[in-house]
Amino acid sequence: MLRLALTPRWLGFLALVLVLVTAFVGLSAWQVNRAQHKNDVIAAQDVDEVQDFNAVMQAQVPLPSYRLDQRVELTGSYLPDAQVVVPGRYQDGAEGFWVVTMFAPDGAQLGEDAVLEGEPSKPIAVPVVRGWTADEDLAMHSRANDGEASIVGRIGPVDAPENTRDLPDGQTRTISTSQLINDFGVYSYSGIVFPEQDTGPGASEATGGLEHVALEKQEDGGLDLQSAAYAIEWLIFAAFALYIWWRLLRDAHIAQQAAAEDAGPVEYVVVKGAGESRLRGPADPVPARTADRPHDPTAPPPTHEDPHRGE
Repeated sequence: MLRLALTPRWLGFLALVLVLVTAFVGLSAWQVNRAQHKNDVIAAQDVDEVQDFNAVMQAQVPLPSYRLDQRVELTGSYLPDAQVVVPGRYQDGAEGFWVVTMFAPDGAQLGEDAVLEGEPSKPIAVPVVRGWTADEDLAMHSRANDGEASIVGRIGPVDAPENTRDLPDGQTRTISTSQLINDFGVYSYSGIVFPEQDTGPGASEATGGLEHVALEKQEDGGLDLQSAAYAIEWLIFAAFALYIWWRLLRDAHIAQQAAAEDAGPVEYVVVKGAGESRLRGPADPVPARTADRPHDPTAPPPTHEDPHRGE
């Protein structure tokens, strides 16, 4: 099989496969570097440093993952009528309800790539987790205060929307931006604010019997599973390309051997010259025939003995 592999055709095929393998390995290395870059960006962020909310967050655009856990400061006012209760939330091992109220930040702005539906003059508001309670009735009747409020808190992720048909009015299983926009006629953000401090006349976090809900920050960037999976996938492609080349070479070798066997053994015909008493080997000289020998005038004439002489 090695002799077949060293033929020009199969060497050219191998060169093409090696080019593909090099490209696949390079793409795998790029995915590993991309995953590492994401982790470096997250690790480099000083999420404990309080930043201006409007410098970090923009409405109606996706939230970069490295912005999660960032501490922000914002001023504005709660929208008491724009509120949802989220069941199935746990605090210190007890199941209860989150009370989430929309908060309109001062100076809020839409992102450059914001997708708008309806009037662009809709208010812009961010969901704020005002607190937790195990009492459903308390959660349903809790209301935020009117007036200006100043909040310092962390940014958490929003949830995917889920069906709420079997829940009472005013309750939702998840905090979804799309659901909040449809329910309250506002533009919103791809993040939730978990207050650490809430001051001012309109302060409403952990009031009226609600307990404070803390958001624990991530310790590090973690492993970017998507990029890691892509990196492994490219290595599998590289190995598969080499396997395909070897399998095709093996099949060609097997077909070559089968063709040789179908042709049968090679037969040779050995011809012995006239007057020769034995078979010549390949290295034996071929004797010249008498008729082909040059005539020597000094040679004695040939004699012919009588076979009956001496009887």
